[in-house]
Amino acid sequence: MPTATSSRAIDRKEDLATLKSLWKDIRVDLLRRKESINEEIRNYPTPIPRCDAQFNHLYEQQARLARELDRIAALAEESLGREDYIGLIERFIASAPYADDDAERQLRSRLKSALSAVGKRGTGQVRRGND
Repeated sequence: MPTATSSRAIDRKEDLATLKSLWKDIRVDLLRRKESINEEIRNYPTPIPRCDAQFNHLYEQQARLARELDRIAALAEESLGREDYIGLIERFIASAPYADDDAERQLRSRLKSALSAVGKRGTGQVRRGND
């Protein structure tokens, strides 16, 4: 007969798998966005004046995505636990949007729902970090 301890351990393993999958979804979304912005920059009409606000915004978004993807790549080399993934996903949800589109809103909404479910199964609440 399974004990409460063994069922909690199974829940934690399932939570960790779910959280890793969510983290991968974030990475895939950011890579897709970066490629889209790279394409926009490649196809931007030339010559580009230095004061072109739209181009400068694209360039800033590209740099922000590159920084975030570099951070994700560095974290991939670490052994992350359940609480680490929760904190990272919460940080993404709380960060400024990369675009104002339905796809990103849906991703963030799905992440919030999944974190809520993981929190209810795990500790009864989701940890709130300041990162």
